[in-house]
Amino acid sequence: MRAAAAVWAADPSASLDLVAQAAGVGRATLHRHFASRADLMRLAALDGIAALAAALEAADVPSRPPAEALDVLIDVLVPFGERLHFLLVTGDLIGDPEVAAAEASVDTPIRRVLEAAAAAGVVRGAGPSAWRFRVLEALLYAAWTGVAAGELARLDAPGLVRDAFRRGFGVDAPGTPTETP
Repeated sequence: MRAAAAVWAADPSASLDLVAQAAGVGRATLHRHFASRADLMRLAALDGIAALAAALEAADVPSRPPAEALDVLIDVLVPFGERLHFLLVTGDLIGDPEVAAAEASVDTPIRRVLEAAAAAGVVRGAGPSAWRFRVLEALLYAAWTGVAAGELARLDAPGLVRDAFRRGFGVDAPGTPTETP
């Protein structure tokens, strides 16, 4: 499933032959485990989302102080680009109720951290909370694609996302809001 996610992140139209090659198995072996490309894509999505949910739970992000929670959240999210990026570049799973429910289950704690950071003044609270969520999502996408293209070092990506997010929402240093005109 990880190989499929990586292949589809690079090319959303990639065939099962390419997925099988990346996984180091034959196409027949792949078909014995997955009835179709759509089934494999759906299961890869659910597997990646479940792994992210487990990582968020293990990091116990919501129980941390808001500034620390935001940093840890980003540290957890950035490495999942390899497993979840394909969800953003393929429309194959739009409307799948199980995938949508799984995504919502991880979006909820992420949104809570962002709301707590705004309430605590870690980031500017101006504008709708959905905007902060979408900006974070866009920065994660930029980090994921930058790492995949070899333009960003994997270990630098979380810091770059943290810096861009905090500065974009008016923060000069962790927990210190800046004045905006």
